[in-house]
Amino acid sequence: MYACCSTVTLEQDLNKKMHIWMLQTIAFALTSLVLSWAESIEYYGEICDNACPCEEKDSILTVSCENRGIISLFEISPPRFPVYHLLLSGNLLNRLYPNQFVNYTGASILHLGSNDIQDIETGAFHGLRGLRRLHLNNNKLELLRDDTFLGLESLEYLQVDYNYISVIEPNAFSKLHLLQVLILNDNLLSSLPNNLFRFVPLTHLDLRGNRLKLLPYVGLLQHMDKVVELQLEENPWNCSCELIALKDWLDSISYSALVGDVVCETPFRLHGRDLDEVSKQELCPRRLISDYEMRPQTPLSTTGYFHTTPASVNSVATSSSAVYKSPLKPPKGTRQPNKTRVRPTSRLPSKDLGYSNYGPSIAYQTKSPVPLECPTACTCNLQISDLGLNVNCQERKIESISELQPKPYNPKKMYLTENYIALVRRADFVDATGLDLLHLGNNRISVIQDRAFGDLTNLRRLYLNGNRIERLSPELFYGLQSLQYLFLQYNVIREIEAGTFESVPNLQLLFLNNNLLRSLPGNIFSGLSLYRLSLRSNHFSYLPVSGVLDQLKSLLQIDLHENPWDCTCDVVGMKLWLEQLNTGVLVDQVICESPKKFAQSDMRAVRAELLCPDYSDIVVSTPTPSPGQLPARTTPSSSTVRLNGTAAAGGSAPAGGAGSSSVPLSVLILSLLLVFIMSVFVAAGLFVLVMKRRKKGQGDHASANNSDVSSFNMQYSVYSGGGHHHPHLQQHP
Repeated sequence: MYACCSTVTLEQDLNKKMHIWMLQTIAFALTSLVLSWAESIEYYGEICDNACPCEEKDSILTVSCENRGIISLFEISPPRFPVYHLLLSGNLLNRLYPNQFVNYTGASILHLGSNDIQDIETGAFHGLRGLRRLHLNNNKLELLRDDTFLGLESLEYLQVDYNYISVIEPNAFSKLHLLQVLILNDNLLSSLPNNLFRFVPLTHLDLRGNRLKLLPYVGLLQHMDKVVELQLEENPWNCSCELIALKDWLDSISYSALVGDVVCETPFRLHGRDLDEVSKQELCPRRLISDYEMRPQTPLSTTGYFHTTPASVNSVATSSSAVYKSPLKPPKGTRQPNKTRVRPTSRLPSKDLGYSNYGPSIAYQTKSPVPLECPTACTCNLQISDLGLNVNCQERKIESISELQPKPYNPKKMYLTENYIALVRRADFVDATGLDLLHLGNNRISVIQDRAFGDLTNLRRLYLNGNRIERLSPELFYGLQSLQYLFLQYNVIREIEAGTFESVPNLQLLFLNNNLLRSLPGNIFSGLSLYRLSLRSNHFSYLPVSGVLDQLKSLLQIDLHENPWDCTCDVVGMKLWLEQLNTGVLVDQVICESPKKFAQSDMRAVRAELLCPDYSDIVVSTPTPSPGQLPARTTPSSSTVRLNGTAAAGGSAPAGGAGSSSVPLSVLILSLLLVFIMSVFVAAGLFVLVMKRRKKGQGDHASANNSDVSSFNMQYSVYSGGGHHHPHLQQHP
């Protein structure tokens, strides 16, 4: 019995110990879970717990602090993670102070775009030794100093677009020895300092939308031997002798490196021309070209750019009898017509934050080759970026476009200049629907069949200069709805029919200089937004404001020089219209040819009353600049301006004068004069009438007085003759 009790006691002890052990195990497990959870929260840091959502993927933590209203970086704390991407775009930061990022050593990508940052103080990026990508787009930076980017020795990608940067100091990038991508588009840069890229291994550079006119070879281009993508569009390039160095350098790099065109802004004779298609003689007609040629040496390595050979073109060609020749330099591709960049420019997909991917603006997509057929008399080149074929048939003694055999497959650009072409047929461009540029300049073209360009719906540039065209009609430009640049100078054009340009609603530049035009039909520019118009060297004696000049509401430049302007009453309206133009819009002077007393005088310098003594009847509707003009350009509202200097409120008068409330001053003066004369006569008549009535009243009053006097005298005489009667005297004799 004692043994039985001992056994029971032992079992109870074992059970008790077992329960204790199980409780301890459960407690330990729960404690471990709690501790691990607590450690995980502490590991990412307070920034992920309180301020910003965090996501870990592929051993990289993404901290999304976008659009949180953060005014100062002291409002957040650094994440506790080895490598992370910190997204701070869309906040309210206005200045970066020294050592603000000193504890953010794990940052690999830093987004500071779309803030209000106006200044970056020296040492602001200290601590960011591992940073590889920095985004500062859409801020208010005006200056990049030599010490702005100190501490960013590992930086590979820098985006500073859509700021107000006008100055970059020479050593701003000198410490960025790993920088490959630099995005500076849409700033206010008019020049770049020498040796800016001397120690920078740039492969991608975006300078679009600045104010650059020149890029010198010495000190700048010579240090850009590794560039594989360069964007220079939307700058006011000055196509003069100084630009020959850039042209030579572009000829030396891979033709796929330049994205878009380098389009001449000045001089006016070359405006709208692609630098690639302008000869050195045109750039520098009066000087020794060799003084400006600065060809860079071919790089020894293939790290940077690659030179193409004719074999590279033949490798994608199908078997044909075409002879392929290597041109000096194929033209560059362009962006789609009327395709504008949306601000801000997205250089990186929102979900892809890997620093090795530089986004769609820099990465090329491989496309399968297409059959390439080139006319035997021409040279052809394939545009790698968009598989556009460039056909160069200049100075080949071609008499007809139909001679080109085999027909090129969907060309992008065709140069047929300096040939003997006299007729353009309707079937010449049936298979060229993708054509972007067609150059038919300096031929013998006198006949263009109706709708000959009807299939060229994507054409943006058409050169018909230097031919024998006599008349322009609406059917001539049928189908050219994408046309932006039209060159018709140096023809024998005598007539332009009404509605000729209705088929080209996107036309921006029109050169009609050096023709035989004497007049323009009404509403010829209706519906157009012409930026540049040249009517130089024609036979115009005057241009009407109504229906012609008043439709040019978007002008940036107009050239009216070398016309026989007749400075009489007919040009007074035109004179006042010219005076309303902004400074710089009118190219050169408008010189009077007749009458003799005003010969060789600038029309704008002669007073209106001298041009036409009876000028007060003329009313001029001044142009209304479009909203898309440059910010610095003043844009007066549309108004009706009289030649006596007064302005009528309420906007322009409706066409034809319907509903117009404006009255010529002469009519108004004449009306007032008539009213005054009538008032004088009426007043005189009233005065005479009053005087007559007054005289009549005076006569009646005098007669009445006379009768009264007569009766008085009569009574007096009777009284005086009869004596006085004194009865009391009779009583006392």
